[in-house]
Amino acid sequence: MKKTKEFGFHRPHQTKWHVHHSLEGTEQVHTAKLVGVMFQNDFKFVDHVDATLKLCSQRVFLLKQLRDQGMTHGHLYTLFQAIVLNRIAHAFPAWGPFLNIALSQRINGFLKRSYRCGFTNHVFEVKELLNSVS
Repeated sequence: MKKTKEFGFHRPHQTKWHVHHSLEGTEQVHTAKLVGVMFQNDFKFVDHVDATLKLCSQRVFLLKQLRDQGMTHGHLYTLFQAIVLNRIAHAFPAWGPFLNIALSQRINGFLKRSYRCGFTNHVFEVKELLNSVS
């Protein structure tokens, strides 16, 4: 089993991009996970946002269970910042500027749901997170 992978960036227009043949024993991939961020060869971050929101949804489920067992609002807010907001903000300056409107709305919707569940004091938005980590 070979470990060598080839990953090439290109413009989103598929018909104008020429696919080079890979070297012998090298596999061409369209998505690569580097430092916890899933990069796609067309500079879209759909896979990364999907994986991040899936993980964060699982963590919100954990927070709901802790809330139902009597954890205080202050502790829930601290945990939300530690295990959800930090996951979304991880390497955000690297992939945040490449978000399209639909992906930003998905993240904003997730953050609004977290606010309605009582895990934050205010509604966070993608623009606010991008400005705070830059």
